Amino acid sequence: MIDDALRGWLELASDFQGQFFDADGDLFFDCSRQLHESALFQENKEYVRTQIIYSLLQEDEAPPLQVIACFLLLDGRTDESLFNRMINEACFARLIEMLNDGRYVDSRLHRKLLELMYEMSRIDRLRTADLLQVDDSFVAGLLQLIEGVSDDANDPYHYPTIRVLVG
Repeated sequence: MIDDALRGWLELASDFQGQFFDADGDLFFDCSRQLHESALFQENKEYVRTQIIYSLLQEDEAPPLQVIACFLLLDGRTDESLFNRMINEACFARLIEMLNDGRYVDSRLHRKLLELMYEMSRIDRLRTADLLQVDDSFVAGLLQLIEGVSDDANDPYHYPTIRVLVG
């Protein structure tokens, strides 16, 4: 029953992207907040977190990934142990893979993935195997993001990208 409810939530929240223009992504955070405050989550936190983490590891479509990333950011900022758990579940390597992939061109998703990566590295030491996933091309890609928008200091890529590089 919980799995069905989570699938329904993810489908509904993902469908909003196609139906409504939401430049800031607040709609996804609103959907995430609704789940986070729901009785379903409050009564089954660990199970829901496990399912959302596994969804991050398995999902390939951009709209559900954006919703998943929003939820993980929201939940992790209220309970930082989630970011430790994500490291233990190999989410860092998955984030590197998705950011290197090139098929996720949605800047909002890209920023959310960078924010997740930063939060994970801020909360806990990364394992050597995770750090080895960060290669020269990944760092060069992040620097290109900054360079590509260097004339706009307010561009949302500046802060998350620089935090990942410094972190």
